[in-house]
Amino acid sequence: MSEYTTVSLRKEFVADVEEYIEDEPFGSVKEFVKHLVVQEMESDDEISEGEARRIGQKLRDLGYME
Repeated sequence: MSEYTTVSLRKEFVADVEEYIEDEPFGSVKEFVKHLVVQEMESDDEISEGEARRIGQKLRDLGYME
């Protein structure tokens, strides 16, 4: 039997994602996020440390991260 955990996301972020995937073939935000994570894990592309910092700052500025 598989065990699961919960990932908490701000409601505003989830609403934005729901709107974004409205016309996409994903049945839920959970499916979309899982797709993105698996895609990223399988990718050979890497980002620099500076780029990761800029992305993190932008997400904090938008209120998606603390």
